Amino acid sequence: MKTKLFFASLILLVAFTSCKKEANQKQDEVKPAEVETKNNNFQVTLTVTVKTDDHFQLYYSQDAYEVPYKEENSVWTEVKANENPQDIVFNLPEDVIPNYIRIDFGTNEEQKEIIIKNFKMKYYSKSFEAKDSLFFNYFIPNDCVKIVDKKNSIIQNFKTKEGKYDPLFYSEKALYDQIQLIVK
Repeated sequence: MKTKLFFASLILLVAFTSCKKEANQKQDEVKPAEVETKNNNFQVTLTVTVKTDDHFQLYYSQDAYEVPYKEENSVWTEVKANENPQDIVFNLPEDVIPNYIRIDFGTNEEQKEIIIKNFKMKYYSKSFEAKDSLFFNYFIPNDCVKIVDKKNSIIQNFKTKEGKYDPLFYSEKALYDQIQLIVK
């Protein structure tokens, strides 16, 4: 009798353990899909070498070309100094699809040379990249930015003669066209 009870207990233990493993496997299978749906905001990643701590800002316009850009339509990110290229990621708010973009390359007046390695936009599974000097095909600098070496994508921030410090790049129509391709 004890042997039958032992085998019955063993069968129940194996059955419950097996069901628990299947339930855990099903939970694991669901998690990646949940993570994927949470990160479907329009995302802009700028890969740059920045040698002084700073703050970068990305403005976006959802309508026609908007000047001036509005503060409430912007995203800030802190940038830590690094001798190597780093990704600066701007996650736009949910349901925001930009038509035009403006990138402010810092508020730190001690910031000098910045090397642009890549510009990437991502929306769901579609993306667009402009590596190295191709960045300049899609953006125009203002008068606080000097392109030191276009081939190697080196820019320098500086104050204007009037004392203004606001280094930034405005997007061109060519970038608008690329945005339209990845959001459709």
